[in-house]
Amino acid sequence: MPKKVPEPASGAGRKRHPSRPIGVPAIEASAPHRLSNLHLLRKASLFNTLPGVPKISPPINHELLKSLDMTVLTIERSRVGRWWNYKNVISPFSRIWLVMGGRAVVRHHGRKFELRPGQLHLVPAFTVHDCSCPKFLDHYHLHFSARLPTGIELFSLLDCEYQINPPADALALLRRLESLYPDRKIPCSDPSRKVYKEVHGVTEHNKYQSDALKSFEAKGILTLLVFEFLKSSHSHEVHARVTRQFRTVQEFIHTSMHRKISLADLAREAGLNPTYFSDHFAQVIGIRPLEYVMRRRIERAQYLLLTSRAQVKEVADAVGIPDPAYFSRVFARFCKTSPVAYRLAHPV
Repeated sequence: MPKKVPEPASGAGRKRHPSRPIGVPAIEASAPHRLSNLHLLRKASLFNTLPGVPKISPPINHELLKSLDMTVLTIERSRVGRWWNYKNVISPFSRIWLVMGGRAVVRHHGRKFELRPGQLHLVPAFTVHDCSCPKFLDHYHLHFSARLPTGIELFSLLDCEYQINPPADALALLRRLESLYPDRKIPCSDPSRKVYKEVHGVTEHNKYQSDALKSFEAKGILTLLVFEFLKSSHSHEVHARVTRQFRTVQEFIHTSMHRKISLADLAREAGLNPTYFSDHFAQVIGIRPLEYVMRRRIERAQYLLLTSRAQVKEVADAVGIPDPAYFSRVFARFCKTSPVAYRLAHPV
């Protein structure tokens, strides 16, 4: 039986704001459990293709798949009502919903999706979305992360269909996940509440303290569910091109985010002359190397603003922009709002 979720306090979780994140913030990744014997991946999204830059083939290869860190954060079946009506929700994890009964509407990526029984729906991490329910929705909801060693979510590299017909064993897979992790449940369905925001961080922190075989099986099940969305994927954005052409440079940026990074530093990682590296990077990626570094800094700042209690100055220091005034100006250039307004406007 689905868990009946109580109605939240009136007006909770309904903030609106016109700003939209520029992408998936960099996230510290841990060494994952390896899984090499399952069918795997190919799709998802969050960035728009830069004008004039052609799409490329998927950056997915054996090396990336072996290093992919996938974690089940929460899993349960629940029933929500008319109060399930939230605007501009953005979370540092991905969601998969299997609709069992009722109906709802979710909007993201400029599209409107009707959630009806027998459908599987994906909302990638850091995707701004709205959701509403005219009467009730009975559904399994799975929250998870899928990260590369460079700190980038897999779903930021690719594009996919976000709503599909589920495989025949989808319900059985979700039930098995729930039996593996009966305690990984969200305490409420209101993404603006503190307890909702904190539960996923606790799971991430404790994930390597859980049983190794249980984690291995859970990753296999999660892989099979994610694979259904990735069958017809294609890459389409900046991080995909950098991952494909400049992997060592991207890893260097990820580990050096907190300090000054020069063009010479990046060229050295690529083993190229700085001038040639800058021109080649701009030709392949569509923007200059230092502009890409700044984009990564702001993405990391977005993540910290949404998932920590750090002051704006502390966030600025952590992403290598120690001048708070300059950090606020750069943040506003990318996100069209100030760091403080961004944090207040987006329930996680």
